[in-house]
Amino acid sequence: MLEALIRDVRYGLRSLLRSPGYALMVVFTLGLGIGANTAIFSLVNGVLLRPLPYADGHELVLARQQAQRAGSANIPFSVKEISDYREQLETLDGFVEYHGMSFTLLNRGEPDRVLTGVVSANFFDVLGVQPLHGRTFRDGDDDLGAEAVLVLSYPYWQQRFGGDPDIVGQVFEMNDRPHTVVGVLPPVPQYPRENEVYMPTSACPFRARAEARMEEDRTAFRGMTAFGRLAPDVGVGRFGAELATVAARLQGDFPETYPADSGYTAVTLPLADELTRDARPTLLILLATTVLVLLIACANVANLTLARMSRRERELALRSALGAGRGRLLRQLLTEASLLAVAAGGFGLLVAWLSLDLLVAFAALFTTRTTEVAIDGWVLAFTLGLSLVTGIVFGSAPALTGRRDVAVALKEAGAQTTDTPARRRVRGLLTASQVAAAFVLLIATGLLLTSFYRLQQVDTGFNPENVLTAEVFPNWSKYTTPESRRQLFTDVLQRLQDRPGLTAAAVANGFPMASEVGQQRRFAIEGRTYEEPDLRPELETRVVSPDYFATVGVPLLAGRTFTRLDDPETTPVAVISRSLAERHWRDGQSPLEQRITLDDGETWVTIVGVVGDVRDHGLDREPPDQLYRPFLQGAGSPTRVLVRARTDPLALSGQVRDAVHAVDPEQPVENFRTLAETRAGTTASRRLSVVLLGLFAALALVITVTGIAAVIATSVNHRTREFGLRLALGAERTSILTMVLRQGLALVLAGLVIGAAAATALSRSLSSFLFETEPTDAGVFVLVSLVFVATGLAACYLPARRAMGVDPLVALREE
Repeated sequence: MLEALIRDVRYGLRSLLRSPGYALMVVFTLGLGIGANTAIFSLVNGVLLRPLPYADGHELVLARQQAQRAGSANIPFSVKEISDYREQLETLDGFVEYHGMSFTLLNRGEPDRVLTGVVSANFFDVLGVQPLHGRTFRDGDDDLGAEAVLVLSYPYWQQRFGGDPDIVGQVFEMNDRPHTVVGVLPPVPQYPRENEVYMPTSACPFRARAEARMEEDRTAFRGMTAFGRLAPDVGVGRFGAELATVAARLQGDFPETYPADSGYTAVTLPLADELTRDARPTLLILLATTVLVLLIACANVANLTLARMSRRERELALRSALGAGRGRLLRQLLTEASLLAVAAGGFGLLVAWLSLDLLVAFAALFTTRTTEVAIDGWVLAFTLGLSLVTGIVFGSAPALTGRRDVAVALKEAGAQTTDTPARRRVRGLLTASQVAAAFVLLIATGLLLTSFYRLQQVDTGFNPENVLTAEVFPNWSKYTTPESRRQLFTDVLQRLQDRPGLTAAAVANGFPMASEVGQQRRFAIEGRTYEEPDLRPELETRVVSPDYFATVGVPLLAGRTFTRLDDPETTPVAVISRSLAERHWRDGQSPLEQRITLDDGETWVTIVGVVGDVRDHGLDREPPDQLYRPFLQGAGSPTRVLVRARTDPLALSGQVRDAVHAVDPEQPVENFRTLAETRAGTTASRRLSVVLLGLFAALALVITVTGIAAVIATSVNHRTREFGLRLALGAERTSILTMVLRQGLALVLAGLVIGAAAATALSRSLSSFLFETEPTDAGVFVLVSLVFVATGLAACYLPARRAMGVDPLVALREE
């Protein structure tokens, strides 16, 4: 068997070397299809299929509080709730908490604001993560009054400290306390977010204060995520039932905190599902797309092989006459196809390797598990298997369409190549299938592109051009009072005034499309009655300085904005958005000089202005009802500095940093971004999805067009004698052109009919990805159909021109 295989391989190589154009076309076409599938499979394998990189990661489960009737699908846990669940749950080997904060780290050059994960002492034990250096937290580290310690994440350790192993034991200042580094984490995906450092719960001043008063306030510091590890022989279903039982018990014991009509409960889901929730739909769509591209490539290669088989008919007939059985011929053809497929697999691996970094950056928009994406043994096995399967697919089709009668084959396989009816039917079916599959891909791309275009045309309600933003989070342990924080930003604004190149400056606790959601507050309008306090309307609040609206470019519609006279000594005032005004002041009523309260009447705020709506949370989300308060009245603390430039806003970053450091040299100033970049970032995932799908669709279209051209060219070659006879009998050459074009157009139209039916059925699965675009958008279907008709005719034109040029005398002489 080995000797026979070696002979087949040698013969196959000699045969392929005699047809280098065919071999290169097959390797290139299949390689692109295999490479696309390999690249996407590496993402799917690393993100969706690979187990979590934690010890027994399948045992990790997330807990989530809900009050569906009150419209809350995810209620963060409070300190007391964490304590109660930890005491009453018996199906877990550890129940831990997490919340994220930003603190200022000192003593290493410039002040560094670090994303900090505040966690239980056994957090990393439950995850099953062992430190790379030093240790993680241990019992007692989260006791109130314990020595403050830190664990560094691997990326932060590498970027900030150059991977210095002696970092363990060094002391930094944070929150006016010394913090000792006790360990460094390995490079693993972090949950729930990527942090730079971790600290135990006792080291967070806000969490520690909440723990001290949790007995009198069950909801103190309600902002934590909770998860745990299942006990041995406990499934997710059993833990979920116990979790719901504890939630019902708490609701019965504390009805004032968990009203009976709120639908309060607690649910669970595997941590692996939560980590990949946003990435799963997009990756599966891309995988399905690349599979279609590969099928189109296989169909195209099968067509090329069928064309080549027509020229090899005499060779195969002679071998049959010399005693080779049908199985022997099939084995030889499969060997040749497998050689090409393996070569295409190697080329595909190169394509996948070159595109992997781009795809990893794309997947990082949806999940933190991209550190596990690699071309490993599983991906190599997938590529090899895919290559062999494609070799069998396109290699067996030609063998099944050959002539069974050796005498007929020897008689007809002369100098002029011929084609069997079965082979013509197969080639037509393959071509129509290519068109149908490519049509589906182009429809999906067209729908997403149309949706993205309409999304980009949405009026954001502000002017993002030439606006620079910077994060300036006050050191909470240094600026402990609202007055001190207000003074910090007042001094910064004073230093920014009259700076060259700057037209306006402002501070705020957020800005449009910055990903953070404004604080939701219930409110009441003076003079109106509300049956249930919990059913009062809600709005979002934002704290801004007087020039905020001019800086961001939000238009004033009525009344006035804030001035420097709106300070703590004057009447509390507010500016509201148009949607809020129109929703609650109708029939010509004006909200100006009306008063509302956000704290059950303790403070009444007078509305002095109405501004335009701003799409704060994304282009595809409606503008929220928004209320703006002046930071000078102590309504909250700003955390952002915004400046509008005359030309390039990034040129002002140095001036902003200088202004802040002139007030406080230890105050971090980070994340300089233009408002235009922030706006573009809200559609980054959609943009990359459209680009990737567009590339695959363009690839499918090119492969399909070349396939159509190959089919028509082969048909013209086989019908040379027919065309010569027609011309000799008086047929016009234009009629030959029309005949060939009609043949190609028939294949395209057949594929379009099949593709339109498939696209109509499948496009509905894209509904959740579309913005103001119907899945059956007629304009997209018509445009894509015209593209296929035009490209199909173009693909047929050159072979048709060659058919017109047939010399009748030459054709008759060969006859």
